[in-house]
Amino acid sequence: MQEVMVLRDSRQADIGKHPFFDWLHGDSVHLEDRLKFAPMAAFFIMQFRDMNRWVLRFPEPRDEFEWVINLGTQEDERHSRMFLEDWREQDLDGHLGWRASDTLWWLFLSPEQEVFRRSGVEFVSLAVDDGDDALVRFGHSEAGEATGHVMLSNTAAIASELAERNGRKYRYFGPYHLGLESGHVANTEGVFEEVCLDAGRREQSKELCHRMFDIFERLFDGFHEYAQKYVDSATVPRRVVEPSRATTEWTAPPMPIKPGSRREEDVARRLAQRKAQVAAHPFYAWLREDNGLSAERKLKRFIPMWVMDILGYRDLNRYAMTYAAPQNDAERAVNAWAGRLSGHSDLFLSDWAALDIDTLLGHSASDTLEFLFLDQDMDLHRENMIEFIKLALRHRDPAVRWWMMAALESTGEEFFAHTQRLAADVERETGLRLDYLSGRHDPPEAGLNTGGVVDGVPVAPLSADGADIALKLVDHVFDAMERQLWRSLAVARANKFNVA
Repeated sequence: MQEVMVLRDSRQADIGKHPFFDWLHGDSVHLEDRLKFAPMAAFFIMQFRDMNRWVLRFPEPRDEFEWVINLGTQEDERHSRMFLEDWREQDLDGHLGWRASDTLWWLFLSPEQEVFRRSGVEFVSLAVDDGDDALVRFGHSEAGEATGHVMLSNTAAIASELAERNGRKYRYFGPYHLGLESGHVANTEGVFEEVCLDAGRREQSKELCHRMFDIFERLFDGFHEYAQKYVDSATVPRRVVEPSRATTEWTAPPMPIKPGSRREEDVARRLAQRKAQVAAHPFYAWLREDNGLSAERKLKRFIPMWVMDILGYRDLNRYAMTYAAPQNDAERAVNAWAGRLSGHSDLFLSDWAALDIDTLLGHSASDTLEFLFLDQDMDLHRENMIEFIKLALRHRDPAVRWWMMAALESTGEEFFAHTQRLAADVERETGLRLDYLSGRHDPPEAGLNTGGVVDGVPVAPLSADGADIALKLVDHVFDAMERQLWRSLAVARANKFNVA
């Protein structure tokens, strides 16, 4: 493990020389403005709570190594609330002037945040690639702690000087947070350091340690670019107001699964059974029933709950389902399908604007961050999305990955069948246009003749082990959907969003 520690110390020293920290301590902007790079950090910092809860943490620690790593995650998951406190102390809501839709655009669609969205998936990949081995996980966890310590060591000086001037508290960027971070996992030294790793574990630990530092190098690049582009010029990011529209009236039909072997028939049969089961869910009965609510009011009662699923689906497909360097036709076919599926989320934001969800929620930027990442009703949606990312990264066989994608798309068939009917009523009654909820996602030329991608023909045959995995994935995906439908039913009936 000492070799891993030497590597950590070397990379920590190098990353401490990043030009972002020169900017932070420079005089290109007034001291009062130097922490205004925070919007660039919002996605990663708020998501870091989830990484601690559902990625780095061992569900049932079996030894002192897993226990120590868990101890660190329990402390670190609390820090996103402090980040929101600092956001509000700086009045970044007033500075940005963003409503909920602006914040959603920034987090999930803006080009500036692409590196953070990709890095989030790469962060998850480290915990997949370490094979749940605590001795290997320690290496990349130490790298994360080391970079965090470098960051806070630099921001604490700025926050302290600011606090002296204006009397405000900056707990996240200031000495308070720095005092919680020693730069080591769980602030506990001596548990891992003397462990002797075998050659395989040692090289894997060093590789993942390097990858974690590489992630943070890119994040600090992003901070620096944001600071130079927006903070130096006293401007803020603005989204294009013109909404995205479907290019045609075409709506993708349900995908017929066409198994070519007994194994595929078994998986297809299970998928059909689960589709029939989820179609009978009481939430869909609530959407169909005459309960005195208009179609528009019904949509507004639950649609905000699905924002993480719909907007996060883009990155699940773009960064977890795809192959960076596809080696065969099956992998290329999976990439083509995932590429199509990653292109729909901007249509949802247009529907959000048409339904005027911004006014319904009345959220500022910080309110939106709090709702997305800290609302207990949203935890289930985020946990499921992270689990899907882990499963996609864990199962690289294109035959298995295709069935996981088929299961995910199949869970949406009944969902869209109901939103489509409601959206049609809204469009007819109000003249609004709801492309996403109407299912107008794809042009006809992307239809049923694309080399096995959406024609229902699996891209590769399943092995015996692959078939077992595919069956489990189908159940996992539909179990997650059913849990979310129960939550949506409770939220809709309770009128969580105060739909008038």
